[in-house]
Amino acid sequence: METKKQLEKSLRLQEIEELPDSHLEWLLQQVFNRKFIASFIMIGTLLSIGLSMIQPILMGGLFDELWTMYTEHLNNSIKPTVWLFFSRWEVNWTILKYSLMILGLYLVTFVIDISIRVLNEYIAHGTERDIRETFYESVQSKSMTFHDSAKVGDLMAKATFDVRIINMAVSPGIRMITQLVFSGIATLIILFYYEWKIGLVILALTPFYFITARNYSRKLKPLTEEVQTQFGNANSLLQENVSGIRVVRAFTAEEYETKRFQLEIDKLRDDIINRGKAQALYLPPLILSIGIAIALSLSVLFIYQGTMTGGEAITINGTLIQLYNPTYMISWVLYITQMGIAGAKRILATMKEESIIEEKPNAIKIENVKGAIEYDQVTFSYQKLFQKRKALLESKQEEIDIAEQMPELFVSDTSKKVRNTLEDITFKVKAGEIVAILGPTGCGKSTLTKLLARMYDVDSGRILIDGYDIRDVTLDSLRKNIGVIEQDIFLFSTTIKENIAYGVETDIPDEKIIEIAKAAQAHEFITSFKNSYETVVGERGVTLSGGQKQRIAIARAFLIDPKILILDDSASAIDAKTEEKIQQAMDRLLQNRTVFIITHRLATIKRADKIIVLRKGRIVAQGTHEQLLRTSEDYRRVFGRHVKLPPLEVKT
Repeated sequence: METKKQLEKSLRLQEIEELPDSHLEWLLQQVFNRKFIASFIMIGTLLSIGLSMIQPILMGGLFDELWTMYTEHLNNSIKPTVWLFFSRWEVNWTILKYSLMILGLYLVTFVIDISIRVLNEYIAHGTERDIRETFYESVQSKSMTFHDSAKVGDLMAKATFDVRIINMAVSPGIRMITQLVFSGIATLIILFYYEWKIGLVILALTPFYFITARNYSRKLKPLTEEVQTQFGNANSLLQENVSGIRVVRAFTAEEYETKRFQLEIDKLRDDIINRGKAQALYLPPLILSIGIAIALSLSVLFIYQGTMTGGEAITINGTLIQLYNPTYMISWVLYITQMGIAGAKRILATMKEESIIEEKPNAIKIENVKGAIEYDQVTFSYQKLFQKRKALLESKQEEIDIAEQMPELFVSDTSKKVRNTLEDITFKVKAGEIVAILGPTGCGKSTLTKLLARMYDVDSGRILIDGYDIRDVTLDSLRKNIGVIEQDIFLFSTTIKENIAYGVETDIPDEKIIEIAKAAQAHEFITSFKNSYETVVGERGVTLSGGQKQRIAIARAFLIDPKILILDDSASAIDAKTEEKIQQAMDRLLQNRTVFIITHRLATIKRADKIIVLRKGRIVAQGTHEQLLRTSEDYRRVFGRHVKLPPLEVKT
């Protein structure tokens, strides 16, 4: 039975698989996921526009009323401050009515605009949160092939900067574009109602307005995409340098790395300046100014001819002037919208990238795993994997233009002969056996174990666990039965207790964690810290020594109680005394557990039930320690200096 949390996760991953190819369609989908609030915003925006358009009409009516009163009282001794509201010491209800209506309109419009902004922020930040969560889950679900080539800094830029820009595009962007379009339509209606000749002039200028706005948007789009791509590049370099600061210091490469970063931010600055130049040539406000100038001139002419009142002129020109602010703001809106669209394009390109590791629809969930493993004629090549991913991306290139987002994937020379990392690997491991994997650097030792956890898929052959092909098994149930301690230990920037309990969903009693830590020979150094198990380690466990990190990782693997355990040179950073204690603990904890150990330590290898010797991706020997000393030249070459060698048995 799937838990509620697992069901929700699978549904979200299914939604990711069904994402539309168009980034614009996807962006609108995110907004209209909250249709109820979006409809309120739309109604409120239209109501606000309508009330705003009434204001110039009332102002015009008020002016005509005042002008009439002024001419009537021109020779009257009543002070102007009095006759504005009183005629012959009686309340002038017309003037008061206009004044109260204008005041009321401003107040109602103000309240509506505040409500719209609040609801708009709710949609924008809700959309931002949903996109960030979906993006995170998408990245989490990607195969190791994706993560091997992806730039961490660029992924961070997409999850932070690009998502935030989408928020800004959604929040004021959509509302202001809607406001400008409907305000323009309402303005033309008012102009044609009051004076069709002025309406005709403004209508004639409208195509020029939209043509210049469209050209501006087209020029801005590629420039904006360049800025955001370059921002991701600069962010990647910064993240890389901060993570590798110890290497930079060790090689006194500060000046070299500073120059590299300067080149990236100089390119970013130049891209931003180029975009700024395009923004400076925004012409719609000039066209609107020409329209207002013509309307004002015609209004004066019509007033002089007696065919238009002063109030009507105020209404016409006041309506046009109300478009001034949205017209100027639309420059910023188009800019921020283009950035949002570019961000959506980059994010969707990443999420739409199909995972090379796929789970079959009818995959089975394995339970009560014993740990019997078989590699049957397994062949694997990173080059083939790379080419497969490249072909997958190229097939989507027209739809999402992913080559622009990840150009590094399209520069590899595929004309060279493909070299297999592993070739024709065949062996069997009984449940509970300890298997040592031996071989020179680059022979495929780590790759062999990564295939077992389906970090990558085999090119040919198959891998079986308890008789099940691992490609027929759910990834979750497969990986929950495999514990991994890699050579490069990764610890999270949290407490030691939480690092040990990482990956275990249920609450673990402190007594259990202490028991496991003691078994991994970690309890003594943990309790030497001031905060003991609540001590917060630095990022990647930087505050701990290599041996301390190794022991916490061993404790973490023991706690999840996997039936299959992979130790990639796990004792390399531990002194001999501690290693001996850990070996004693392993004798207790590794019972009924299948273990793969990648190591060159003789003491560890001698304990193995089976030893596999690799050279250039092939198995050149397998057997026990004693057998290989007699039959394998490769094995004898490694350990001949440490043990007395028996005569080499030559096969005939």
